Amino acid sequence: MKNDPDTMLEDQSQNEGLDSPDFQADETENDEIRPTDIVFNCPHCGHSLAIDYRGAGLQIKCVACGTPVQVPIPDGMKVDDLDLSPGELMTQLFQTRRMLLKSEQRIAELEETLNSVKLRRTELEKARMTTLHRCAELVSMCQSGLKLQGDMANTLNRMVALIAEEQQR
Repeated sequence: MKNDPDTMLEDQSQNEGLDSPDFQADETENDEIRPTDIVFNCPHCGHSLAIDYRGAGLQIKCVACGTPVQVPIPDGMKVDDLDLSPGELMTQLFQTRRMLLKSEQRIAELEETLNSVKLRRTELEKARMTTLHRCAELVSMCQSGLKLQGDMANTLNRMVALIAEEQQR
């Protein structure tokens, strides 16, 4: 389909996509920083990043750790102030859709993990209750055994006392 928005976005991203210098985080040691660039640190690894001002508000991957990072919007700047071409807007839209898809996949993974952890917790709780009941049974048996042992000791002591009395007669 020639007019399919997703196909148009993919074609657009291949021509002037996220690999264009305007939308890439630069390593500050190797590239010259322009006065209009946004310079910030990765919140995950602390690596210094620089990006063209038109990247404000976008989500990019840190060149050092590969983690997605939100490009800050400088004070006093509004995203509406940016003069973006339709191609750049399409690129941003495509990137946003891709990040949304990744985020939705991550949410599904986390929900699956959460359900798995809840199931495991339920199983462990059942096993813990079974173990507690068995321990209570063992304590009861030990108490019964100790009582019988005490009764037997008393009986034996009486028998020894009776034998001693008989021997003295």
